[in-house]
Amino acid sequence: MSRQPQLPTEFAGLSTGVLLHDAESGTVLDVNERLEELFGYDAATLRGMQVADFTAPTTKFTQETAQRRIRAAADGEPQSFEWQNERANGEILWVSVDLTGISIGDDDCVLAEVRDITEYKTRERRLRLLNRVVRHNLRNDTTVLMGYAERLKAAVEQERLEDEIETILDIAAEIGSLSKSIEEFEEIADPNGTMRSRTSVNEVVREHVVTAQQEYPDARVLLDEPAAVWVQADGGLDYAIDHGIENAIVHNDRDQPSVEVSVTKDPESGRGEIRIADDGPTIPEVEIDVLDAGETKTDTYHGSGIGLWVMQWCIDSLGGELVFEENEPRGNVVRMLLPLDDGEE
Repeated sequence: MSRQPQLPTEFAGLSTGVLLHDAESGTVLDVNERLEELFGYDAATLRGMQVADFTAPTTKFTQETAQRRIRAAADGEPQSFEWQNERANGEILWVSVDLTGISIGDDDCVLAEVRDITEYKTRERRLRLLNRVVRHNLRNDTTVLMGYAERLKAAVEQERLEDEIETILDIAAEIGSLSKSIEEFEEIADPNGTMRSRTSVNEVVREHVVTAQQEYPDARVLLDEPAAVWVQADGGLDYAIDHGIENAIVHNDRDQPSVEVSVTKDPESGRGEIRIADDGPTIPEVEIDVLDAGETKTDTYHGSGIGLWVMQWCIDSLGGELVFEENEPRGNVVRMLLPLDDGEE
């Protein structure tokens, strides 16, 4: 039986993660120590795994795409791209990957250099959001506000004040909401601003559900807790849950909005899950699409859009994933998936 190809010893102490792939199947043949640290698996476990085994389950990346790129690199076409991986503990991280064909003995293999770019992607997303909010939303809202102020001057003579004043108050409230969201982003982005600790998701969600029931007495807000879920979290978890529940209520067009919140463990990913389901209008696709890290649109987004950004930012910062689905027969389902903390309760 022939010996399986292994990485040259020179790769052992590199600060860059390295995988050795079979050129045809894409199977992992060997890894260095840095790759073990990055992915959270030991080398013995990684050997024999496919790329799909450590790819984030809810992303658009597939095993077929990985194999196609690996084969291209083996054929002499080096590949460079970004990928979203899932660590052994369920934490999600962004990595940059460079693939190069290499021969080890008589075997054709592909060398993958892997670097953690999660922090870079997070900063990029933050800058794009702040650019959109400051340069577009706030500027446009201010312009509209000034326009209504001019109309108000004319309305004074026409005794048509109530509607004009109500509109001005609505726009001013939205500007205030945008300012609050920016403050939340700044707090979560500051590594010294908040400290993570072992947190009961059930307790945090319970507090926000009670608050929502008190603030929105006309809404029907229910809570289901089929499992106890513990995670490592900071203040970002509070912000994400707060925006998730608030969006489900205030953007609902029914006289009595119905919101069902649950805390459980997702059997497919093995992560903790916060599920917020409503019966309101479907979230516009444009507001969800713009959360994509590769999206470059610069239009103005109002309504739930900024709240979705805060949720995305906070869940990303905790190594989790934010998933949007349609509810049946009507409405939205927002799923927040977070790595579990398996320590002592």
